[in-house]
Amino acid sequence: MALLPRFDTPASLRDLPAGSPFYDNWNRFVGDRIAPHTPGSGGGEFYDPTEVNVDVIAEHSLVWMGFPRALLVAANRDDRRASFIAGENRDVQEEYCEWRVTRAASGKITKVVFVTETPEYYEQLWAVNPEGRAAVVALYRTHVNPAVVEADLHTGGVYDRRNRWNTTDGIIHFIQRINTLSAALGLAQGSVNSGGARDNYEASPGPSTSVDPRVAMDIGSLARKGLSITLRDPIGLYITGFDDTGWTKPDGSPVDNYWSITRGVAGQILRLEYEVPAGEGFVVGDIRIGGRPIEFGGQVAEHVTCTIGGVAGRSVGR
Repeated sequence: MALLPRFDTPASLRDLPAGSPFYDNWNRFVGDRIAPHTPGSGGGEFYDPTEVNVDVIAEHSLVWMGFPRALLVAANRDDRRASFIAGENRDVQEEYCEWRVTRAASGKITKVVFVTETPEYYEQLWAVNPEGRAAVVALYRTHVNPAVVEADLHTGGVYDRRNRWNTTDGIIHFIQRINTLSAALGLAQGSVNSGGARDNYEASPGPSTSVDPRVAMDIGSLARKGLSITLRDPIGLYITGFDDTGWTKPDGSPVDNYWSITRGVAGQILRLEYEVPAGEGFVVGDIRIGGRPIEFGGQVAEHVTCTIGGVAGRSVGR
């Protein structure tokens, strides 16, 4: 397999015209965070596909649940309602998946929006001035609120990850402190040295998230086989699945398809919305999962799966 010419944007997004310096900047940003060659302590390596030539023999999708595992099995393991209440705080949504609910005056949920976009993408886009700033504003207006203006999104010219339209009044990308592309790349590279006793998922002594031990176990096991491993281009955190099997309308009949992919594509979803069309006569909060009405976004998040793609092979000439 030939060397990757450059790192593409997540889901091959094209938020600026071809030829914009943004695409070279993004390639450089990702490349600066991946070492050309990271040897594994048990064999194998993590590699930069733009620097190291590898004959790829397999691809593997690392998959985990969107709802924070720690809330279910540690903090509130005997109280699911408490888990869902806690999970509404985006600062604890640590599985590279964040969501926000919209409620009617009655308190019932009318919409749940999930995102897996990283703040670094928006910062890199913002830095290409003025067209990059205009593109960021346009994205906020399209996906959050038409009332957004440029002044809302920065402080002293510096893009503000936690601006009002990405916190109190909306959602467009991650804000949780460890939900960054840099952290994901660091986790993947570090996992080639995850040790020799990580085949038991629950026995992992590391973080209590779903994603960290999942990545460490999968990449570590491949590295111990002597394989060269990297992340599949376009590198990104994605929603890969959503399952409403068994969910029911107020009359007890199965729900229709109320999911909408509003950014990204199937298999590489960056923004996913769940909302009942107005003509149905009911809202998300009237739908039942396992006989219980949807009161919290976390009940939906339990049925959303996230992924990052990996590839493995044998390095050429190493």
